[in-house]
Amino acid sequence: MIDRSRLERIRAMESGHFWSVGRDRLTRLLMARCGFEDPILDAGAGTGHFARTLLEEGRSVYWFDVGPVSPPGFVASVTNIPVRDGAVGTVLARDVIEHVDDGAAMREICRVLRPGGHALVTVPGWPSLWSARDERAGHRRRYRRRDLRRLVEDLPLEVLLIQGYQFLLLPAVIVSRLLNRLQGTHDPSHEERPPPRLNRMYRGINSLEARLSASGLPPPTGSSLIMVARRI
Repeated sequence: MIDRSRLERIRAMESGHFWSVGRDRLTRLLMARCGFEDPILDAGAGTGHFARTLLEEGRSVYWFDVGPVSPPGFVASVTNIPVRDGAVGTVLARDVIEHVDDGAAMREICRVLRPGGHALVTVPGWPSLWSARDERAGHRRRYRRRDLRRLVEDLPLEVLLIQGYQFLLLPAVIVSRLLNRLQGTHDPSHEERPPPRLNRMYRGINSLEARLSASGLPPPTGSSLIMVARRI
């Protein structure tokens, strides 16, 4: 079960943090580009912040997490989704499957999608970036592009794209992780709570990258990876 203190940290950062804002913008742009249809299921939605913004825009959205979840979200795991086969048009699994048995999660995501439905999955990239921050977040792994492809190769899912996110800031992330290792420090607060001016600058960079990506210039890699697949 997700720790309440971590949920509060997520709640505090998700509406303005450079990483969250850029990820939300890129998600929206890819949803529009690929024609994601309702109903939308936001799996592992955390606080439900992004799902509620979609609901306010008139989309048909349901969301869940392992808990605690603000209503009208429900408690469930992405490895055992209490939704009937082929019931949804879109599944969003953003930074979820790295916490669980990812093979079981992808089978469940595929099961609940109707033919022609879409799945958008985001995961942490670059296994070499593994750090105390991953451990604190409860990650089991970080991914390469081929790892994502391998997850769906035996499923009736057609991969439409796999691309990076936070490519332009990847050098800063690499330097940050290297400095932590050299100094023997394990405090991720400088990434989770950057100074306001730096956060605004990084947010602008990630938002620019999202727009470039949606316009046909997707980055090949990044500190995160995004996969969009369609149910055959």
